[in-house]
Amino acid sequence: MKRLLFILGICLTVLTTSKAQSTDQEIGLIGSILKSEIKVYFAQNIELSTSENEVFWSIYDQYETDLKPLGNERIKLFQSVVDTSGKVSAEVLDKNIGELHKLNKKRQDLKYKYYKLLKKKLGIKVAAQFYQIDSFIQTNINASISAGLPLIVPSE
Repeated sequence: MKRLLFILGICLTVLTTSKAQSTDQEIGLIGSILKSEIKVYFAQNIELSTSENEVFWSIYDQYETDLKPLGNERIKLFQSVVDTSGKVSAEVLDKNIGELHKLNKKRQDLKYKYYKLLKKKLGIKVAAQFYQIDSFIQTNINASISAGLPLIVPSE
């Protein structure tokens, strides 16, 4: 988990640097490293039999594919906060919080969809481990992002 948080810290550094320095290519590279570290964390912490392994990773890869557009939207929202140094109009702030709420709900719904699929294919134990590990990782990512973002101050 320490490596995962270290990679996340690098990701936040790239995100919070000036726009001229943060390229989509850099963010994509960091994202792919983070994705690999998350997979390693899953592999180390989920209990799979040999026969479950292939099925789990096939389903998990599809989960990651479905999750990517939501992650990209979150990055755009966070980048807009960084670009304005946390100073936005009350209207923009309200819109951004509404968008973030929608994205969080979509992510939760997607995780639950894959929990049900894993439960059907591999049983409750593997599905519950997936849900718990994913929740743990997401909580740590959210905490790191929140700590790295400037405090939002609505400018009237």
